[in-house]
Amino acid sequence: MKPIALQQAAIHAEGLLLKGNPESAITSVHFDTRQLAPGALFVAIQSGARDGHDFLLQAVEKGAAAALISDQDKIPSQLPEDFALILVNDTLRAFQKLAAAYRKDFSATHIAITGSIGKTTTKDIVAHILESQYSIYKTYKNHNNHIGVPYSLLQVEPEHQAVVLELGMNHAGEIDLLASLVKPEISVITYIGESHIEFFGTKEKIALAKAELLPHTASDGLVLLNGDSEYLHKVSHLYAGEILYYSVTQEADIWADQIEPFEDGMRFEVCFASGEHFPAFLPLFGKHSVLNALPAVAIAKRLGMTNDQIVEALASVKLSAMRFEKIQSAHGALYVSDAYNASPTSMEAAIGTFAELFPERKKVLVLGDMFELGLESDDLHRQVGAYANQLREHFELLVTIGDHSRFISETYDGEKLHFATKAEATQALLPLRDAKHAFLLKASRGMELWTILPDLEHA
Repeated sequence: MKPIALQQAAIHAEGLLLKGNPESAITSVHFDTRQLAPGALFVAIQSGARDGHDFLLQAVEKGAAAALISDQDKIPSQLPEDFALILVNDTLRAFQKLAAAYRKDFSATHIAITGSIGKTTTKDIVAHILESQYSIYKTYKNHNNHIGVPYSLLQVEPEHQAVVLELGMNHAGEIDLLASLVKPEISVITYIGESHIEFFGTKEKIALAKAELLPHTASDGLVLLNGDSEYLHKVSHLYAGEILYYSVTQEADIWADQIEPFEDGMRFEVCFASGEHFPAFLPLFGKHSVLNALPAVAIAKRLGMTNDQIVEALASVKLSAMRFEKIQSAHGALYVSDAYNASPTSMEAAIGTFAELFPERKKVLVLGDMFELGLESDDLHRQVGAYANQLREHFELLVTIGDHSRFISETYDGEKLHFATKAEATQALLPLRDAKHAFLLKASRGMELWTILPDLEHA
């Protein structure tokens, strides 16, 4: 980060400098003592049973120059005299205020991405394409919440030309807060689905929560909305500036046509309402992957990249682990790990994509529970089972694991097995790990379904 004078940091955090040289500079900000380096400001966040004030001496040992605190009674008597302290009422809120003020010092284009599904993939593709031509910063790991977003903002350097940030949420008001910190010039909402419906009750409420991003987008900026998600049309009036819709099912401001599997990815035509079009290749599987790439194309053109530059960057896209990741087993089997997370929509997309691939292999679906679906959970699992049932001719076997996924199994008419635990399922899958078989692993992250892979490989 760009160095900040201690007094200026106190002003930004709306705090009081208790002790320390007002002109001395802090060179980084962290809430985790493991990340601290000399010259850092340590934020003593109080979260649940963990109280950052208990780690002030560790912060000193790591070389931190100052700390943001809210409880004077917890200042250790052994604290060095030259260790600076900024007192605030709420360290988390002060951390967010500091990040928001820091963000104002930069002219880089800030891009905010949210949605029920596809936001991480879209963020990764946007970042990949832009970094082929520009200096960019993207969300640190998957830190997309009330702590992770301000942390990411504070990592931006003066040389960065674009900042690509993912905004996550579980409850209403969270996107409103995060977007108020980021103040993006470009915003993307990828999809409105069932994720977190347990906390909202209806998709309309989820759409309103995601749309909290729109009023915080610069008035002369750009909003990209998934035209295949009906709920996003209903909230578009919350942004008065330029809106572009993107689609893989119909003509839109930008859409993909002639989509087909090709080698290890998807080949398609990028089309614009202006009449412009060009062919592209994306080394990811499924129409949903193409859909996630379209905002990246639009943003790249907005920032001045040529079609040739965009096509070249698209062809080298790589995603994070566990997102339709192909893993070749030593036993000859092919595993497709899409176990990073799951919702009914993303699970159906993965099943549909898997059905079209690897025609030379016998395919096995390994599906686990989907969480945070509330009272509709049983029906939504049955919905996935019904979808898989329509494609059952492509699959040799369905294996379901967990309490909720039994409803997937109940509505599937093909060969199937259901297990309460991953260990039981692993034993049943061992005889199938050969060159004739391919496996799709998909479940909510809490199932940790990817942990069966080492057991399948080494048993």
